This record gives sequence, structure tokens and C-alpha cells, in this order.
Amino acid sequence: MKLNKMEEVKLDKKVVLSWGIYDFANTIFSMNIISMYFAQWIIVDHHKEDILYSLTYSLSMLMVALTIPVLGAISDGRGKRKPYLLILTLGCVLATLLIGGISSRIANANLLVFSALFFFLVANYCFEGGLVFYNAMLPEISTPKNIGRVSGFGVALGYAGSIIGLLLVKPFVSGNFFGLQFGSGGREKAFIPTAIFFLLFSLPIFLFVKEKGNQNSGEKRIKIKEGFQKVWNGIIDTKKYPGVLRFLIADYFFEDAIATVIIFMAVYAQVVMNMGDEAKILFFWFATTFAILGSLVSGTLSDRIGPKKTLFFVVSGWILSLSVIMLSTRHLYFWIMGPFIGICLGSTWTASRPLLATLAPRNMLGQFYGLYSLSGRAAAIIGPLLWGGAVLFLKKDNPLVKGIINLLERIGFTFSDKVLDTIQYRFGILVLVLLMIIGLLIFIKVPDKKMEDYELVSR
Repeated sequence: MKLNKMEEVKLDKKVVLSWGIYDFANTIFSMNIISMYFAQWIIVDHHKEDILYSLTYSLSMLMVALTIPVLGAISDGRGKRKPYLLILTLGCVLATLLIGGISSRIANANLLVFSALFFFLVANYCFEGGLVFYNAMLPEISTPKNIGRVSGFGVALGYAGSIIGLLLVKPFVSGNFFGLQFGSGGREKAFIPTAIFFLLFSLPIFLFVKEKGNQNSGEKRIKIKEGFQKVWNGIIDTKKYPGVLRFLIADYFFEDAIATVIIFMAVYAQVVMNMGDEAKILFFWFATTFAILGSLVSGTLSDRIGPKKTLFFVVSGWILSLSVIMLSTRHLYFWIMGPFIGICLGSTWTASRPLLATLAPRNMLGQFYGLYSLSGRAAAIIGPLLWGGAVLFLKKDNPLVKGIINLLERIGFTFSDKVLDTIQYRFGILVLVLLMIIGLLIFIKVPDKKMEDYELVSR
């Protein structure tokens, strides 16, 4: 990341790097647990319905939505994010270790699955909750003129963590390290190494990033009851800060779709595209490489044209990419869309984090990033449930689906048995496209704030 001389005076590169490496660390968890192995371990290996995993994931997001904004408001009063981030990081690591610990120690299959789902609920709650306090540190370690690039730098490191995390964990899953066999392998072998790598790579942010504390707010320490009141007042008072509420509502629909893509893309690749784990790992590496590129480019673009315009282009790319995946029946198109999905994934948070910072005052960022979490995590409750419902009910023998298929066949479309057997997953993708379109229509009227506006709000 190149910075001009004026920016170098204001930025501590060691601090920026230490902050960004946390993105590297937590996406090791996100990729290996949420995207790659845990859902498949439940759905494919243990033959459970998608909806069971969806319900657990959504419940963890509901817990985040109800509690983390309050902790964000409390952290504003104290001006400290790191203590909360540390506790939640350790909670995620411990719960993930427990998933791996019980995977070979509980003989009863149903007890094993439900125990693992409980620990996953805790791990995901801590993972998602930690992101609120991590994001709220962004304005403090960056400057208004380069907040987009610093955000993009962190996201890029995050997706590098996805690639390297897959690489580091793959030998444990395959039981093979450069031709040397060690152990039987299996998806459940991913859990303990993932927890350890997450912990190790998260250490720099706690060792080298120093917080200045809340010097401007003058607030006393806030208790939990006051925290709930501040969150409620923050929701009511969003009209004081034009565009915040509209942005949060639009983000709700965006993250509905994105969260669902993240947790079910591996399952979609397995069931619909008939890809094995080796092919899926290669596909994720390929797509994530472009996520790194998208993060860096969109960060620079955000600083130049503004985060709103950047995010508009990114969401439009999501709609196009998901539409092609929904309609395609060939592996080639799936592989072609992989880089586009990667670019969109890397660019979304790169642009959205600075956009919120331009709309909210600095001394309330913990609270507003908490509301941002509330919007995104509430969305992540509904998106997976919509997916799980579509996969459970919209199968080829459903009367509504039969009617749609008959109508399409009358106007010239033909469907193979493979497509019909997996039609419910394509309806799941269609739901995500519609959510993105709704969000984009709401997002259009979000104010297009410039960086000088951010500087004014920050004072």
C-alpha cells in the first residue's frame, strides 16, 4: 500500500499492518468453518437438511443483532474497542476448538451434530461480534484521505487469509502433506487447526495497536441498561444524520444475499455443480485471489469517486454474477463467474465501512457500527432461512415449481434431469438476486458524502 508523504506523517504503518492482519486471521475462520467445511460436514457428511444449519446460523446472528450494538454503545463511552475484541476472539477460538474436540469423541451421531451446532453458534456469535469492534477501530488508525485504501488493505489481507488458511488446513483434511500420510483426514479435522491459526494471526492487533480512548465525548461509563437505551435512541435519532438509516436498510438486503452466498456456496458447488473438495478448494483460491484485487482497487476507487458510487457498482456486479450462476448449467460459466464474485465480495466491505464513517460522527462510531452490525446480522438471520426454505420446499415435485417448469417448457426451454433434481438451489439463488435488487433501489438515495464531509463530521 503506497502512501504519499503527507499521509505517511499521519499513518503508523506498523499499526495499519497489525490492524489489517486481524482481517487475515478472522477470514481463516470464515473460509474454513463458515464457507468450506462445517456446513458440508453437517449437510453432506451427516446427511442433515440445510435448514438445520440455517437455523443455527440465523440464531447466532439474532444474538449478535440483539446484544452487540449495546456493547458498541458501551465501548463508545469508554473509548476502547480492544478489550471487547479480545474477549470475543478468544470465545470464537475456544468454541471452534471444542467443535474439533468433540468430533471424534461422541459416538451418537445426532448428539454429535447438535453439540457441534451449539458450539458453532457460540463461535459464530463471537466471530461476528468481534467484527463490530474491529471495524470501529478503522477511523482511528487511518486518515480521512486514505480511509478507503486502508479499509481495502485490510480486506485484501483478509482474503489472502482465506487462501492461505485453506492451504494451511488442507493437509489436515486430506491427511496428506506433500505425499506423506498422517492420519485419516476428514472435514472435521479442519476445526482445531483453524482455531489455532486464527489465534496466532490475531495477536498483532492486541500487541501493537494502541487506542487513545474517547477524548471528545466526555461520557461517563455506560451500563448495560443505558446501552440498550442508547441503541434505541440511536435508531430513533438516525434522522439527525442523513442517509444513515437508508444505508442500514439497504445494507440489510445486501448482506441477506452475501451472508447466504458465503455459507452455502460450497454446498451449491457440491450438489449442483458436482464439484469435489479438491475442485472447490481450487475454485475458492481462484475466486479469492480476485477478492484481494477487488479490495485494493475498490479502496483506491472509493477514495477517488466516493464510497457510495463504488458500492453501487459493486452491488450491480453482484446482481449480474448471481444471475449468471443461477442460469448456467456448465462448469465453465461457474468458473468464469468465480472471479467476479470474488471482486464483488472483496469490494463490498471495502466501500461500505468508509461509507458509514462519512455518515456518522466519530464519537458515535462504536454505536453506529453496532447498528451496522444490527442491520447486517439481522439480514443474516433471514437470508439463510430463505435459502433453507427454498431448498426444502421448492423442489421439482412442488406444484408451484411444476407450473413454472411447464410454462417455461411451453415457450421453448428444456431442462435436463440433473437441473430438475437441483432446481430448488437455483430458486435459492433467485431469492438472493431479488434481495440485491431491492437493496440497490433503496440505496440509490443514500447521500453521496465526500471525504471533506467526513472530516467535518469527525470534529
